Amino acid sequence: MPSDVAELHKRVVGEIGETRDKEMGDFVSRKSEERKRADKDAAEELKRQKDAGVDVDKHEESHRKQAEARKRELDEIRKRYSARESEPKIIAPEDFVARGLDAALAPADVKALPPSYAAVFSTKDPDDKLSGGTGTDVFNYNIIDAWDWAAGDGNGWFGSGAGSYQVWAEWGYWYWVPTTKYYGITTHNTFRGYYIVRSFDDWWISAYSRAVVSIWVDVWQYNWKGWSNVNALDVGGDNINVNQRFDTDRHHYYTALLGGGDWAYIRNVVGLYVYARAGGSYSELNFAAGAANYLSAPHVHIV
Repeated sequence: MPSDVAELHKRVVGEIGETRDKEMGDFVSRKSEERKRADKDAAEELKRQKDAGVDVDKHEESHRKQAEARKRELDEIRKRYSARESEPKIIAPEDFVARGLDAALAPADVKALPPSYAAVFSTKDPDDKLSGGTGTDVFNYNIIDAWDWAAGDGNGWFGSGAGSYQVWAEWGYWYWVPTTKYYGITTHNTFRGYYIVRSFDDWWISAYSRAVVSIWVDVWQYNWKGWSNVNALDVGGDNINVNQRFDTDRHHYYTALLGGGDWAYIRNVVGLYVYARAGGSYSELNFAAGAANYLSAPHVHIV
């Protein structure tokens, strides 16, 4: 990497890291404050119900037993998906074939840019027992292992007993702009993994679960041009019980006016968000466990 862009790279990705770290910290702080408020409101309402003569203990015990049974069901579901999680990571041969054909069919003036940067950011919080997920290590720019989960607890009143987690996996690509004009940029994201979303709302509890996979693209040259985003997956509800694979390739188109004779940085980000409220509820996005589960963004096309 030439020295001029090397310094630019260090500055741009440094700013990205600082901004993301602050966002993750703010997410954790906000979640902690919301949890304290919700737990307080739920406890006060439970006391009011007791004072009104409602057999609170009976309802809470019934719901606890239901949640335990659903936890056993969930354990069996997760076993099926994690059966091969100890195997070494591989990229399916058909993915390489598709990439080769894609490059061969591209017009002559289209450039394919490999990633110069990859990172993972997450809202890891050791004090939160209702959610978890990937760390921050990236060992290979071609593929990223990323996953997160959230579980609910209690009756879910006023938002109590809620787990939530956010992961951002991102790639960056440098481009030397030859001519001032509007450029068309197409990102390519490979998703190989699965999702689980379970929630069993009833008259006594307030249950809800959701899982969202999003794609975000932005371009920097002197300043950021502005995000363009789309949800690749958005599954949620108060009564829902789904689990299936999510194996797909998504392509996102972006345009930007870039000045000739200087560098531009393309940012391609995948967001994984999970939420679950009330006992028995659970949400998971997993692009990590096993040989065939991963995220990949091998290149972007620019023309």
